[in-house]
Amino acid sequence: MSRWVVVLLLLVGGVANAQIVRPMGETPGDLGPSTPTTEEPRAVAPTAANRERFSRFSAGRGGPLFAFSQVVDGLVVVGLIGAGLSTPSTGPLAVPGGAYLGALAGGVGLGAVGVLLQYFQPIGLVAAGAAALGLGVGVLAGLGLATGLSSFVTGLPEVLPGLLALVGSQVGALVPLALLWSADDLDPSDLAMLGAGALDAFALAAFFNVALGRPLLAPALLLAPAVGMAVGGLVAALTRLPLSTVVRYGALPVGIGLALFYLGGVVFQAPQLAAIAALGGMALTVGITALVGFAQGPSASDAVTVVPSITMLPASRRAEQLVLGPGFVGTF
Repeated sequence: MSRWVVVLLLLVGGVANAQIVRPMGETPGDLGPSTPTTEEPRAVAPTAANRERFSRFSAGRGGPLFAFSQVVDGLVVVGLIGAGLSTPSTGPLAVPGGAYLGALAGGVGLGAVGVLLQYFQPIGLVAAGAAALGLGVGVLAGLGLATGLSSFVTGLPEVLPGLLALVGSQVGALVPLALLWSADDLDPSDLAMLGAGALDAFALAAFFNVALGRPLLAPALLLAPAVGMAVGGLVAALTRLPLSTVVRYGALPVGIGLALFYLGGVVFQAPQLAAIAALGGMALTVGITALVGFAQGPSASDAVTVVPSITMLPASRRAEQLVLGPGFVGTF
């Protein structure tokens, strides 16, 4: 009888021992809880606050180009302002003292602003190219606006062209940077679209002036690149065109138009007829390019493909669990 009592006590003790809730990492044979494992720090996504600097003196790759373009802009534009302030005569460049001091102050002042801005704000290389393009286009737009005002209003100050050129250059440079403030860089095809818009607008304005048989309108020629760059930026923001498409529809028609204008104006001595032929050649080139593109259909790089796949997503930002489910992968 005592033997059955001993067996019964052993069974009850084993069941009770199995019901004990033990901490994770501890087994019945362990003397204590296992050594806690240290978790590796999670990788933090790069942001504007913790992204790596490009160099000791620049936050982005395009910083030196942006600073250099600001120095050149200050030398040219502020030198023009200094020349206008030096004398009220119609020939402001006759007094070199004002132009020299203005160029010196402008190069140092705008150069310092550019250096400080690119030191704290990362500027991509392509974005710096867009800012440099905006500087040049803005200078032309300011001079064109001053030329247009001088034809309607008499007695304008000599410093007005320089001031308008300065304002136009800074607007043309800072607007692309403001639009790309939180982005890493600009796509090269977008920069090509901006340049093609400015070039096409200038060529169209020049050809139209010559085709109408009138004297060249300086305000229209100087303001056209700014309008074309704005239209190109709008198209680049609304669509995603590859670089090859920008070259086919932007650079190729201008090249054909310039070749026809050269043949008609220089070889046959007929500028007006050459301008008309250049406009027609540009329109015909765009039409033929569009027809060839429609006939060939979308290329392999332009086609849209959708492939079903298994999608893996994090359950939440803080949790480490993953969620699996059906999904699609699209290639554009």
